[in-house]
Amino acid sequence: MEAITQDPTKMTAAQLRELANQMEAQAKAAEQKEQRKLEQDRTDFLKATISKFLSVQNELKTLKEFTIKEGNNLDARMWEINDRERPERNKFTIKDENDRYKVTIDQQERFEFTEEATVHITEIKEIFHNKFSERNKGLYNILEGLLIKGSKQEYDPKMLAKARRQVRELGDERLIQLFDNLDECQRVVGTSLYCRAYRRGENNKWEDISLQFSSL
Repeated sequence: MEAITQDPTKMTAAQLRELANQMEAQAKAAEQKEQRKLEQDRTDFLKATISKFLSVQNELKTLKEFTIKEGNNLDARMWEINDRERPERNKFTIKDENDRYKVTIDQQERFEFTEEATVHITEIKEIFHNKFSERNKGLYNILEGLLIKGSKQEYDPKMLAKARRQVRELGDERLIQLFDNLDECQRVVGTSLYCRAYRRGENNKWEDISLQFSSL
């Protein structure tokens, strides 16, 4: 298409329409070019970011494996040098001789509820509803929310264990019994290993060297 370069004031109606069509086509072509550039930049960004995330994830996995392995070796050597049998522990700490750095290695059990727990949880919810929903709906909603975690609306074993201790203050014998029953419905489904590093910071306090994005 040949570009029209005449003075618009001297152009015929047909030429003006042609000029308008050219300008519209040029604007559309520029918009499409920008859209293609945006899509390419988006793809490049995602590829680069995901690649870096995967690389750092592998580094963190290697770091965790190294820390747990070497930490256990050092702890075992300490007991061996002192001619003592190494006890079974869920958590231990390694420090340097100047007490400036430390690493903790922690093994925590993971729990879940048996199928029977649903019966007790249902009755607990009913009692909570009867006691609090009409008296103070806001309090009831908060109480209900505190006991639930995750998108699947599952009950959190840790929160329920804490609630079990606090529910005794209500003096409701049925609630107390239900929480006791619920506690017996927990079972261990595995263990998770954690390691954390610390250093002495300002005011001689221990500072957690966090690897979480939220702390950076």
